[in-house]
Amino acid sequence: MTIMSLSKYVLMRLIHAIPTLIGIVLIMFILVRVLPGDPARLIAGMEATEEDVQKIREILGLNKPLHEQFIDYISSLLKGDLGTSLKFGTPVIKEIMARFPYTVQLAIVAELFAVLIGIPLGIISAVKPYTKSGYVSTIISLIGSSMPIYWLGLMLIYLFSVHLRLLPSHGAGTPRHIILPAITLAVLLMGNIVRITRTAMIESLESNYITTARAKGLSEKIVVYRHALKNAAIPIVTIMGLQLGSLMGGAILTESVFAWPGLGLLLVDSIFFRDYPLIQGIILFFATVFVILNIIVDVIYALIDPRVRESLWMREQRL
Repeated sequence: MTIMSLSKYVLMRLIHAIPTLIGIVLIMFILVRVLPGDPARLIAGMEATEEDVQKIREILGLNKPLHEQFIDYISSLLKGDLGTSLKFGTPVIKEIMARFPYTVQLAIVAELFAVLIGIPLGIISAVKPYTKSGYVSTIISLIGSSMPIYWLGLMLIYLFSVHLRLLPSHGAGTPRHIILPAITLAVLLMGNIVRITRTAMIESLESNYITTARAKGLSEKIVVYRHALKNAAIPIVTIMGLQLGSLMGGAILTESVFAWPGLGLLLVDSIFFRDYPLIQGIILFFATVFVILNIIVDVIYALIDPRVRESLWMREQRL
């Protein structure tokens, strides 16, 4: 695979992502407008007169027909302007960038926990499927995938913050603050990683090249970790990349439960305040990050799997 073929592939993926983002913008714009509540009334206050509320609607452009509001919004997006927050009175991008590092930090730590625990458990359940350790690994994955994230967060708060008083229950500021929200997210991720790793490893261990490796007298550890795991890496990398992307928006409940000052908590607050520009900006930002992470995962495919590299090279030859 040449650098040119990879760059063309990335460029094509970015071009194909444009209609997706346009569709997201349209759906998001309509859904936000059908939320109950009037942002102009919330800004003016419940005791404000209808005349004052109408003036605020005119200033914010909320008195215009819906299609005109959408055209204005698209025009602003094309200029790189996400608008101004109705609640904070500051540019939306400024509020997003202030909270984004907290969400990234939480997502990375949760993913790290999930990978360090989930991949070994998936390997164990594949290599030793009918042993106690194999059954335990399978049960853990099922529990992790089905447990409500808000319930788990509340239980962890009760156990480690209220009962044992070992960890803070909310906020940020020290490494101890991230432990409980990261574990809460990691449990959900871990279940998926265990299942995917187990399935990919079983399929890999049943392949002919594994039989050949064992016939050569290689130790079971080398067969499992150097040969089977390497060839099972594609679906594992896939789920890791997709989960990291979804975490950017999927941490909403966790951040709300633990009052973690990330984009998820900011989105919830903006919905309650009916802050249209901030809601739209956060959702669009999440969608863009998800698309970019998907492209990065595809590039990692090409670096791991020779078959993907070959397909990219063949595509370049046809262009």
